[in-house]
Amino acid sequence: MRQFTLFCLLFTGFLGQAQLSDLHYLPPLRQGQNNAAIQQQAVYLSTPETTPFTVNVYQGTNPTPITSFTISNTSPAVYTLGNGNNNVTLVDDANTGVVLTNSGLRFESPSGENFYVNYRGRSGSQAASLTSKGRVAMGTRFKWGGVPNLGSHVSKSNTLGIMATEDNTTITLSGYDPDCEFRVGSNRAGITDDSYTITLDANESFVFETYIGNSPTMAHERGWIGASIVSDRDIVISNGSLNYGRQVGASNRDAGIDQPVPENRLGKEYVFVRGNGNANGWTEFPLIIATENNTQIFVNGSATPIATINDGEFFEIPSTYYSSNSVGANMYVETSKDVYAYQCMGGSTAAYTQGLNFVAPVNCLLPDTMDNIPNITDAAGVNITGGVTIIAATSTPDSSITVTDGSGTVTLPPSSPVIGTPDWKTFYLPSLTGNVSVQSTGPIAVGFFGFNGARGIAGYYSGFDTVPNINLQITGSNCLPGAVLEIASGETFDAYQWYGDGVLIPGATSASYTATTAGDYFLRVTRGPCSYDSNSIAVYYCDPDIVLNKTVDQNNVTDGTDVTFTITVENFWNDPVTNLVLTDILPNGLEFVSASTTTGSFNYPDWTLGTLNPGQLETLTLTAKTKMTNIYQSSQTYTNTVTNAQDQTDLNITTDNPRVNVTVNIIPPTTVITNRRITIRVNKN
Repeated sequence: MRQFTLFCLLFTGFLGQAQLSDLHYLPPLRQGQNNAAIQQQAVYLSTPETTPFTVNVYQGTNPTPITSFTISNTSPAVYTLGNGNNNVTLVDDANTGVVLTNSGLRFESPSGENFYVNYRGRSGSQAASLTSKGRVAMGTRFKWGGVPNLGSHVSKSNTLGIMATEDNTTITLSGYDPDCEFRVGSNRAGITDDSYTITLDANESFVFETYIGNSPTMAHERGWIGASIVSDRDIVISNGSLNYGRQVGASNRDAGIDQPVPENRLGKEYVFVRGNGNANGWTEFPLIIATENNTQIFVNGSATPIATINDGEFFEIPSTYYSSNSVGANMYVETSKDVYAYQCMGGSTAAYTQGLNFVAPVNCLLPDTMDNIPNITDAAGVNITGGVTIIAATSTPDSSITVTDGSGTVTLPPSSPVIGTPDWKTFYLPSLTGNVSVQSTGPIAVGFFGFNGARGIAGYYSGFDTVPNINLQITGSNCLPGAVLEIASGETFDAYQWYGDGVLIPGATSASYTATTAGDYFLRVTRGPCSYDSNSIAVYYCDPDIVLNKTVDQNNVTDGTDVTFTITVENFWNDPVTNLVLTDILPNGLEFVSASTTTGSFNYPDWTLGTLNPGQLETLTLTAKTKMTNIYQSSQTYTNTVTNAQDQTDLNITTDNPRVNVTVNIIPPTTVITNRRITIRVNKN
């Protein structure tokens, strides 16, 4: 009897929608021997939504739901499946290597609510979990992922399941070892071509299997890892091994499957958290698959790459790079180009307790809530112990992370720093019960795990990149004074900084801000190591306030020069100003030349605007020629002033700048010396 297997899935984020989605696909897979990897199976549905909603379940191409569930945050649901090779989630020989119309599952909320889908399966000695990635799993370019399947046993096998989302989808599998053979029915070597193309309609599926059994070869042990799956329309895949082993020449085995995302949703920065395996390296290591040539791999902040691999190649990072040999230790990995990252983990120090995780890149767009993992101690009908792992931003205080389970609030243990990055820390929380939720003010990634004897299980509920919702709203009074600015969604962050008209407001570092002057405001929030800016929101006064501003292109000129005045008018009132007229009477010494306006009409000296809406700013450009009015002075200064009139009384809450000075200088005289006489010529226009 094998000891328990510990799976600690530690996933983080991608661009777009999350594992929390309104649509999920579960392509079918293949196990090497019926019931030897998975027998009992169930799908767990959960959601953060508090209002109940319907989830429909579709099988294959059937347009009618085979069943439906009503779920809410406090009422998750369990869909129990047929045992073993039920030809829905796991297929038999006859349904391997052929187009399937009645296999695979699709879960959909007709009203658009988001929910999680987690598949859990187990047998007498094995267990595995796969969490659907929702809409983010849909794409056109993938790599077949897993770890080398070593040793021999009749149940050892590697599998790839594909499900189409649109009609007439062409899919090609290529880039595997030429000696790889794939099953068609009872023929384990029915496909021997160096590439293989299939065509599927919407919701049809196809299952590949490289069977190891008792006759392992290098091609079947590892030659499929990194193979390319390319389609002309969106597909969803699941992959892994049912079962696989980690010792050459040994029969030990376990189940390991997951659902990856397409290449365009990968990243370059990863955090791994160690399982319970020992330091021999059999069961504790990350595996990196390149999607581009010359991909460098850096570990724990080192400036020297541990390896450089090309498209489709993979590299196993030795377990000695974990921060320790204890469960919960971590490792930081950076790559020069986007990669797939898988993790082999041990449930105990025994070599036959390995688990497989698809690990996604960390980034600061991760959601701040995981709500919830349903019944963490249930693995398709068998009771297990349960716990979670958490990756969190170091900028998020430990006190801002709350974990609850069936017993209430759980005490958070001290975090573990991640060597090589100042941005992330990790937690390990065993022995949880019931429905588990993790709440934070910053980005988090949450995995769950459990075991019973030889059975281990895990799932990932963290969700992928989610751009923060930081649209602002005005509460309190809708105008000044008394206007309070805050985030409309109520979403929380690690830090806040308010800006007014693009300038940082000292001390304005709370989630809300009481504006004091009219203008445009935005909020910069920080979550983890990243900051994001809100939309800009304008705040105006409750009483009329028309703001005038005048500038001139030259303040000091010679007589006869053209000068250009720019006059702007802006309405800082919360309502429209009506019948607005600006008057600019030039002083004696400035002669009107021309004018242009952004709106309204100009008939010197009046600029008729009519209605000016809140926040509306308009401009008058006026050109005048300077003329000295007193030839006996060397210079004269003229003041040009603009005034406004409208139906409302302008309270001048904001200081106006309605006037500007222009100094005009007489042209200096020219001195000519002729026969000791001095002639002075006075030049003037």
